[in-house]
Amino acid sequence: MEKKILIPTNFTKHAWNTLVYALNLYKNIPCTFFILNAYEVPTRISLSRNNNTELEAAKAESEKGLQKTLQGLNFRQENNRHQFETISRNKDLAEAMQECVDTHNIDLILMVSRGENVSINAAFESEISEVTEKVENCPFLVLPELMQVLPESNREIVFPSTFKFPFKNKEVVALIDMAFNLNASIRILYIDSDNRPLTKEQEQNRETLKTYFAEVDFSFHKLTQTTLTSGVHLFIESRDSNFLALYKRKQGFFSKLFSQRIKEDIDFNPKVPVLILKELE
Repeated sequence: MEKKILIPTNFTKHAWNTLVYALNLYKNIPCTFFILNAYEVPTRISLSRNNNTELEAAKAESEKGLQKTLQGLNFRQENNRHQFETISRNKDLAEAMQECVDTHNIDLILMVSRGENVSINAAFESEISEVTEKVENCPFLVLPELMQVLPESNREIVFPSTFKFPFKNKEVVALIDMAFNLNASIRILYIDSDNRPLTKEQEQNRETLKTYFAEVDFSFHKLTQTTLTSGVHLFIESRDSNFLALYKRKQGFFSKLFSQRIKEDIDFNPKVPVLILKELE
């Protein structure tokens, strides 16, 4: 089934590298890539000629940049399974992205974070944390700026869970799809910080995940005597895992992971790409 991938761009080298990474990531999958450039021209009280000129100039620059990106993609001519559409919007980035998600039924939003780590920490204000918070009903894949080449085999996605809350099947579809597309295993990680047995509700939620992941390779793992963030870091590093998947529920694991009450949590910035799964109604 064709995937619809949204990739915002600001026409930098890093934005181009993100697009190339996406093409490689989905090289065996039919995809339409929607390339979005959102620019903002402040609305002024007076709709003067100068204001109209500024708006027209910004629009022209955006469309020119998108056309140049499209030309670069056409020059590569790598994959006839891939189609491209460009979108230019005079809007706030999050607003423009939400419009694209709603209009085009986007399956995944792919973005790049500055630096060698993925800065997804909601405790700090950043473009990544803002849009992942505001844009609804669509998962994100956030890449580190310095992206490593995926190995040909033994790929795995780490999925931490407390098992305290039930998942809907549609909320983990993006994770299952990624495992299929990359021929990767899902490693479900439980951090037992309190050294307590699972409750009946936790056991039931754990069993439900088994049914959801029945068609992919998965396994359960448990770490004790460690904190949430340290445990995730250690697990990824010890296994040389390739991706991290986090479930973003307002009162769930994701928010607890980034609680400002614990200094260690504020420093959580993984070096692997992070798939952010969103809570769905």
